[in-house]
Amino acid sequence: MFARISSTAVRRTAATQTRGFRKGNPTKFTENKADTGFNAVLNADNSKHTSKVMHYTSYGLLALVPAAVVLSPSALNVPVDYLLAVLVPVHSHIGINNVVSDYVPKNFQTLARAGVLGASIVTFLGLVTLNVTGAGVTETVKSLWREPPSKEASH
Repeated sequence: MFARISSTAVRRTAATQTRGFRKGNPTKFTENKADTGFNAVLNADNSKHTSKVMHYTSYGLLALVPAAVVLSPSALNVPVDYLLAVLVPVHSHIGINNVVSDYVPKNFQTLARAGVLGASIVTFLGLVTLNVTGAGVTETVKSLWREPPSKEASH
């Protein structure tokens, strides 16, 4: 509690003390993990960086979804559809990795995370393919709520 500095006793304050996990001692807290490369993508919920990415994708989706609905049948919607094709898989990948961390037993987490990564890649490729070859993400979702054209109206 007291330290000797030049023959005088000085009381350590909270500002001068260093907590154990800040010194580099490994703990179970996610703020101390430094995953890089493929491991960072596989364990997408275990760093401050991916937590920030999760929040930024939330803000992006909050702005893009209404914009996509408003701009839908125009050429202005094309960049919005491509941004949605990127943000939706990234946001869901990080979010589902949080679920894996919380509810999947440790023995199966790597396998579950690999499955989540595969599903995220397939989702991304599917949405980009939908934008390139189809009507786009927004028009496809809107078509789910439209009535199919009646056959008698076409005759």
